[in-house]
Amino acid sequence: RQRQMCIRDSETFSPLYMTNTCDAACRMCGMRRDNDALVRETADLDTVEAQLDTLLDRGMQAVALLTGEYGVERRPWAMRYVNAALRATERRGFHHVLVNVGSIDEDELPVLLDGVSRRADGMIAPKLTMCTFQETYHRETYGKFMGRDGNNPRSDYERRLTNFDRARRAGFRVANPGVLLGLCHDVAFEMIAATLHVEHLLAAGMEVYLSTPRLRKIAGGGTGRGVSDDDFVRLLALLSLALPDAKLVLTTREPREIQQRVAQLVAVLSAGSSAVTPYTEDGARFPLESSQFEVIDQRPFEAILREHLDAGVDIENFAPPAS
Repeated sequence: RQRQMCIRDSETFSPLYMTNTCDAACRMCGMRRDNDALVRETADLDTVEAQLDTLLDRGMQAVALLTGEYGVERRPWAMRYVNAALRATERRGFHHVLVNVGSIDEDELPVLLDGVSRRADGMIAPKLTMCTFQETYHRETYGKFMGRDGNNPRSDYERRLTNFDRARRAGFRVANPGVLLGLCHDVAFEMIAATLHVEHLLAAGMEVYLSTPRLRKIAGGGTGRGVSDDDFVRLLALLSLALPDAKLVLTTREPREIQQRVAQLVAVLSAGSSAVTPYTEDGARFPLESSQFEVIDQRPFEAILREHLDAGVDIENFAPPAS
């Protein structure tokens, strides 16, 4: 009952891929370093800032900044690159910014956060979320899909698992872990592990978002969904009961009918494209050949969110301009 009363107040954000380059070798990801089917793109900062302006002009006031994950040689560049975008979001007054740049070492976080406003207690002032999906908590499956090569920045299970703890010490107040459904066959184990991870972060005083995306098609192949539609809905229902203090995230990887089925369960709906700087004045580009994964619902985010607004959901971080 409490969860059902809370869903009338929901959130949204749009992903903004700044580049689709990556040094990792995750088998299920279109951005993996050895995927020759992917057309690589990296936006300059002027283009990134223009995309931020476009999102704001269209009423979207929360954004996720995404890059690939890089080895030690390229991480300094990535930290400076994303830092410049972070400063641009703060200048523009975005309500919520999510950062998805992979695992970051202790001495790299000050570079990422350089110039970002702080509160009196030293924590980051803007609502800034660290996104680091473990993808799978099952160690054998993790090694199978993320690789075991020491030169692969994704291959270190512990380093990735503890990224939120380092981020919190650096001033982050919000965390977004995630499981990619379809990698590990033991879905029950994944849900228990994700629940324990969320509870650890909540106990540390962080606000927590939890993502449970399903596998999707990528450039060069891959069509699995991970779990069936019915099982997916059941999983979200169980998580909503088990973790009432966390916010479940649903993206437009999922089709319209699934969005409607789980609207009573999720607290966040992310709508947009997984291509590099894809947004236009009234829509977006969805080229699979340069995207991390296939987005199923390719309607403009205004149309997707309007359905929820018309159903009486108050969507935070979205203020459509007056027509």
